[in-house]
Amino acid sequence: MADAQPYILVVDDHPDGREMLAEYLEFLGFDVVCATTGEEALTHTQGRRPALILMDLQMPGIGGWEATRQLKADADTRDIIVIALTAHALVPDVKTARQAGCDAVVSKPFDIVALGRAISEVMQRGRAGLAAMKTLTPLQRDATGSRKRSRP
Repeated sequence: MADAQPYILVVDDHPDGREMLAEYLEFLGFDVVCATTGEEALTHTQGRRPALILMDLQMPGIGGWEATRQLKADADTRDIIVIALTAHALVPDVKTARQAGCDAVVSKPFDIVALGRAISEVMQRGRAGLAAMKTLTPLQRDATGSRKRSRP
């Protein structure tokens, strides 16, 4: 197979978040494929390998933690960059995601524009671009219910 444009695999069982993120990444010019389960994610990686996987961690069936473990245990897929997108960003959850093999963890809700910039950095620079993920800060709601960026 000829080298195809690298793509991003977005894995999330919630259609609104998955579709919004996929559409935004496509708007930025990326080739995007979506999956709704960990099983689908594993199937997608058996053919054309994604350059990057944005993996929700908590899904029915094979969740993101287990799908990531399986990807990282396979010599053919272990080098794929996996970024966990999770609403469960407590220290034990981040540690579990890292132990499963996630290369970075991003808390939901996130600033989609900042995430898009960080993803662009990873797609251009590979693992060296992962440093951009560390600059993301989670969004929190203020007293009016509006989202605001939390201070580090």
